[in-house]
Amino acid sequence: MSRKQWIVLAAIVAVAGFIAWLALSSRQPPLLPVDDVHARFESAATCLSCHGPEGAVPQSSRHPLGDECLRCHGTR
Repeated sequence: MSRKQWIVLAAIVAVAGFIAWLALSSRQPPLLPVDDVHARFESAATCLSCHGPEGAVPQSSRHPLGDECLRCHGTR
């Protein structure tokens, strides 16, 4: 292989590695846990009873606004 071919191959490997890193490091919302509490999902109001500002496990301050929990947090 010539030097130019090695450089092109190295560039392709670097780009592929970068794309793989991006794909693996993307942050996905967590799925609903498989437990008794979350098995009874009824509505966003049910979620916010625990995950609202005054709940036992409040949402992060960085959590986007909205009350369609299952739109992002799916079930298993």
